[in-house]
Amino acid sequence: MKLILIRHGESARNRGYEVLGEENNLTAVGVKQAIEVGAELAPKKISAIYCSQTPRCEQTMDEILRIRDDSFPIHFSRLVGPKMKSENYEKLKARVELFLDDLKYDHSEEDIVVVISHQMVISMALFLTEGKQEKLANGEIREIMFGN
Repeated sequence: MKLILIRHGESARNRGYEVLGEENNLTAVGVKQAIEVGAELAPKKISAIYCSQTPRCEQTMDEILRIRDDSFPIHFSRLVGPKMKSENYEKLKARVELFLDDLKYDHSEEDIVVVISHQMVISMALFLTEGKQEKLANGEIREIMFGN
């Protein structure tokens, strides 16, 4: 399958603003980044989207979906949620491995699966699938072949 990893657009916290709880919404720059991602994905036949349950990821997904008229499943998953303060490297690795293993069983090799997530989760997914240590910028996309 083709796995398209997307880091959410720039959020208020990424800009250094104080934010209470989960109210870490996209900035105007973040919305623009999400719109650009949506335009880049427009010609692709997406099989499914997996999205973190945070506002910044959901807002990124909303901008991607705004220009689409096709239909595919959307899954909100804690497995692609942000790294928790209490979560060490091994726990994060185990969580991302579980997510990747689930994808292998839920999708065929022809599928195009989009994951909208966070820097640490995407970095771990790239390390586990390609052996690369890489950090994506806000609104950045990385496509990889994965599974089967």
